[in-house]
Amino acid sequence: MPQWVQLREEGGRALPRLRTEVTVDGERFRLANAGMMGNRVRFGIFPRDLLTAGLIAGDGSLIRETVRFCARTIGCQRDPRTGEEPGRVIHEFSPHEHEGLSTRYNACETSQLFLIGAAQCLRTGEGVSLTAIRDALQAAGEYVLRHLEDDLVWEDPRHAEAERYLLSSTYWKDSFLPGQRELRFPVTYTLVQAQTVAALRALAALTEPLDLGFSPTALARQAWATAGAIWRKLWDEATAYPALAHDGRRLIPGVSSDGLHLLAYLKPEDVPPEKRERILGRAGELATPYGFRTYAPSQPDYSSTGYHQGAIWPFEQWFIARGAIVHRLPDVLATAERVLYALADLGFVELFYWDEEKGLRGPGEIPGEGCDLQLWSAVVPEGFHRLLSGGERGATP
Repeated sequence: MPQWVQLREEGGRALPRLRTEVTVDGERFRLANAGMMGNRVRFGIFPRDLLTAGLIAGDGSLIRETVRFCARTIGCQRDPRTGEEPGRVIHEFSPHEHEGLSTRYNACETSQLFLIGAAQCLRTGEGVSLTAIRDALQAAGEYVLRHLEDDLVWEDPRHAEAERYLLSSTYWKDSFLPGQRELRFPVTYTLVQAQTVAALRALAALTEPLDLGFSPTALARQAWATAGAIWRKLWDEATAYPALAHDGRRLIPGVSSDGLHLLAYLKPEDVPPEKRERILGRAGELATPYGFRTYAPSQPDYSSTGYHQGAIWPFEQWFIARGAIVHRLPDVLATAERVLYALADLGFVELFYWDEEKGLRGPGEIPGEGCDLQLWSAVVPEGFHRLLSGGERGATP
């Protein structure tokens, strides 16, 4: 689309505002802050955001630096205060602390994204020496396998010898799960299972070149089994849609963007056709003139201005669009592309809001919510250019 051209240029001009360097044990890393409000950094170094932005933009240098940084800061011990455990990639380099707890390792899928990013470096021949971070990649692989039970990855603070984390939820929607303000652990997030499928395949690609000691055949078999478990164990018949999560006692249902987002990490053969059609059947409830909401208006705790319970996130539209291309859902792609119009109007905001009564609104119109410049939003135009020009269609996140 010609409209993406100007936005790509504007995104490129915005990124230097976010660029920063950090030093860990004498080693320097060229990274980027996650978000700014005005001239103030609001969100600093988050590997989830960095790896996601690198994958969206196809930015090999950002992926390379982030992979190196993840390897340097990867968990090595069990710490109930921070949530650290061996092989767990950090959530936040400069963590928030409260009540004796820290958010530093409060992310359950960053190790998966680390493996996906490293496999991307292997495919493209990007200049990072993966041999130099072999031990960290091996530890991340062991972390993923350690958390697998009955073909699903379970988040459980007991792995860190803790009772809980500081954050209520530990995947990217880390405020709270709708209808479930307090989680009981262990919990398995549906979107994270799809990311785990891609991570297992990434680990299979890495293991022989780097002599990581895993069986590529066993990893491929486990990836297939985990993909199947999404539909067998995390599908909610009452909503005809993937559940948000399972807390070990029951499914936590909700029609959310997760059901579309997860398709970006799966191959067509991973998704039963009847399930794909049922997801498509409810996607319209999430659709707006500017992309897909995080949560459908008919669901408990929905709010058109809810941070993860109704707002629209630009970066997520790229993953939804990629899944739509891979799984041949043209109507979904057309809706996700409409994020263009919001970015052109609002800039590279963290998130924005839409409802029929008040129309399109940016985060500045809701006090205290959202950054006005977000890393993974600024790369969305470049990411869509790659998607729509065919440059990303054959690759797997």
